[in-house]
Amino acid sequence: MPQRSARLQYFLLAIVAALALLHAYGGARMSFHFLAHGDSIARSPFESGLHLATTTNLHEEALAAGLKPFDTILTINGQPYTGLNVLLAQTRAFLPGDPMTVTYSRGAHGPIQSATIRLAPVLPQKLSPLGIAARSTFALLPLVCLLIGLWVVFARPRNPNAWLILGILGYVEALFINPTQIVGSFLLPICLFWNVAAQTAMPVCLMFFGIYFPERSPLDVKRPWVKWLIAIPILLLSLTDLLYFYGEMWNFAAIQWLVSYLNPINVAENVLSFCAVTWFFFNLGPKIRQATGDARRRLRILYFGTCIGLTPFFLLLLYSLYKGSDVGQDIPQWVDITAFVILLLFPLSLAYVVVVQRAMDLSIIIRQGTRYAFAREALTTVRVVLAIWMAFSLNDFFRHPDHQRSDIIRILCIIAIFFAFRFLLSKRLQQWIDQRFFREAYSTEQLLSELSDEARNFTEVAPLLETITRRLGSTLHIDRIAVFLRSGENYHLQLATGMPMVPGAAQYFSLPAASTTITALSRAKAPANVYRDDPSSWLIDATDAERNALNDLSTELLVPLPGRTRLAGVIALGPKSSEEPYSKTDRQLLQTIASQTGLALENAELFENLTTEVTQRERISRELEIAREVQEHLFPQTRPQVPGVDIAGFCRPAQVVGGDYYDFFLLPSTSPTEAPLALALGDISGKGISASLVMASLRASLRSIAGLRQGDLGTLISRVNEIVYESSTSSRYATFFYAEYDPFTHLLTYVNAGHNPPYVLRGTETIPLKPTGTVVGLLSDAAYAQETLQLHPGDVLIAFTDGISEAMNHQDEEWGEDHMLVTARQLLDRPDCKTTADQLLTCIFEAADKFTAGAPQHDDMTLLVCTFNHSSVQ
Repeated sequence: MPQRSARLQYFLLAIVAALALLHAYGGARMSFHFLAHGDSIARSPFESGLHLATTTNLHEEALAAGLKPFDTILTINGQPYTGLNVLLAQTRAFLPGDPMTVTYSRGAHGPIQSATIRLAPVLPQKLSPLGIAARSTFALLPLVCLLIGLWVVFARPRNPNAWLILGILGYVEALFINPTQIVGSFLLPICLFWNVAAQTAMPVCLMFFGIYFPERSPLDVKRPWVKWLIAIPILLLSLTDLLYFYGEMWNFAAIQWLVSYLNPINVAENVLSFCAVTWFFFNLGPKIRQATGDARRRLRILYFGTCIGLTPFFLLLLYSLYKGSDVGQDIPQWVDITAFVILLLFPLSLAYVVVVQRAMDLSIIIRQGTRYAFAREALTTVRVVLAIWMAFSLNDFFRHPDHQRSDIIRILCIIAIFFAFRFLLSKRLQQWIDQRFFREAYSTEQLLSELSDEARNFTEVAPLLETITRRLGSTLHIDRIAVFLRSGENYHLQLATGMPMVPGAAQYFSLPAASTTITALSRAKAPANVYRDDPSSWLIDATDAERNALNDLSTELLVPLPGRTRLAGVIALGPKSSEEPYSKTDRQLLQTIASQTGLALENAELFENLTTEVTQRERISRELEIAREVQEHLFPQTRPQVPGVDIAGFCRPAQVVGGDYYDFFLLPSTSPTEAPLALALGDISGKGISASLVMASLRASLRSIAGLRQGDLGTLISRVNEIVYESSTSSRYATFFYAEYDPFTHLLTYVNAGHNPPYVLRGTETIPLKPTGTVVGLLSDAAYAQETLQLHPGDVLIAFTDGISEAMNHQDEEWGEDHMLVTARQLLDRPDCKTTADQLLTCIFEAADKFTAGAPQHDDMTLLVCTFNHSSVQ
């Protein structure tokens, strides 16, 4: 009884099957009726296609009666020609040779004329046996495809791909059967509906199958709208097909308004169907190259089955289009039969890749299938030969009534041999063939292929061992499997199936690296049988502890897991459930799997070490990233608004975090428009986290002390020096430049604590702001003096760290302060560099980068640019 969750699917399948099988029944009935009585059944003398009552395809009998293409038929045997059903009814009512009277008009306003047509038979002459076979194959092929599609859905009702296959295979039946020729009034509407549904479903189902089998295409993930852009118009246009079929069969007048649109609709449907098939190949093609494991095997089977199955039929179709005839016409009949039989590979490959639980590799299917087929054919040949021998012997026996006793014994022996082979030996041989050529070969080769692929992909030991033992146990039917892994100088029990892992088992089931067992396996490098009663076996030299451990595990075969320099482990296999010994094939299989497993174990160990190292690196990287973000927020986030002053600064650290520092901020003042502007730039010795910490300390102490506005700048920097000295090691210090600009007096007061002199560019004059004290943080009682400079309109202050001036190219040449100043003056003449401080700063960095030409940055690069454009000096 079907599962509850699948009842809806089975109900839908029943509806679809009823429609499809009624259509197939009508088509088969029509085909075999024509095949058996084609010489006594009249055919339609003309066809109209998309032109309704206007003729387009005339047979010889219609042409002989005077009809021409594009004549408009008015009546047939006195009945108004209102639909194709009138022509079909009149044709079926008469025999070949009977007259059919039609009236027609030639042209839009031509006179009404009359013609008498002598009907011709469907088949002018009797078919040969080969012709009958070809027509029968032609008629049965669609039914076989349909049955395969229905069976796939019945076997996998909840698998969407199974329904897509039914939609694809149902098209074959719609392609080969003309529903308008189906006899039976109740069948005709059903057949017309199914024909439209099947032809509409095929391109849509084929496209979706290419997208979703065996998994969703990456191309569809990126562009999911493409399939709907193709599928929705196809489904909507199918409604016009239904309307056209209705009007064509029963009422030309009802669809007269549609006639002018039929050809564009037909072209649009063909174009959309072509797009659907093309999108199928676009989605399925990359999967074949990218898929692995079972998905790759399924796709390869589908690809080759489709190519081999459809190619002969496609060639026949091209030939028929070239000759303008029906498919298979004017072709040797044996070619038709062969092409149609080969076509079955297409539905069979579709069914196989969806129904089977685990697909075989294509090479295994071909090799084992060939061997299996030959073996089966050999048994059939023996049965036929024995049957012929018995038949001739019986004939000879009954033709001569005077029998000797030996003749009776001979004929009885012949009969006994035939029936013994037919009902006893044949069945057993067949089972042996199935096991030898099909199941066993598939199981071992498939296991080898899959485990080899899987073992390389494992990066953890536990899942790897569980997979290996489970698959070995299910394939070779082994209940007890144990795995020993190297740990130091011993091999401890890591995993055991078929026996409980009691506390302390890993220590009890332990094999020292110097034990006889490990030594023998290392020397042999191949599976070793455990022969306890063989005096020549290596097990005789083993210790009692080794023998007891192997006995408790019921070990019959030991499989070494080789590493690069020594054994990575050992697999201990118990007896097979069939009690058969391990064969040569088993040992070869196990040795190959063991090689892959040993390599995977070492890879897992290496991966674990790498993972630990990567984790540590990632943690450090995260910490550095946090430090970088913190340091970025220590730099000015907003620019103070000072009349006539434009300021910009930027720091590019050589590492994730750096030791350079720049700052600008407004000092407390009673008037917001006259608040002094503080400028700072520093270079802490060293780089990285430690330098960034000193930088943070320097910034905090400067801002807190500068905000107090106590004394001159020399005293301020002395206080900062004390704080930095106390909060850092003796090896940490900083070159430092600090200045305050008064926007009312335009005086720049500064202290240079051992830093590279900043420069004020004034026309052609270059004014250095030389050091006025030693570095900050090196000496506890360092003294500093302040200096003052009157700034003029147009002055440009450039302060920098030595990472800018000492930037080096690949030849280890320094840019230099002089070169930097010359470049800065040249940039001040460029309109794109002198408008704002930001532009000048960017241009100077670009010039430095152009000089270094991609050479590694060895030091933090920090630049502070300030332009003064006040109107006059107060």
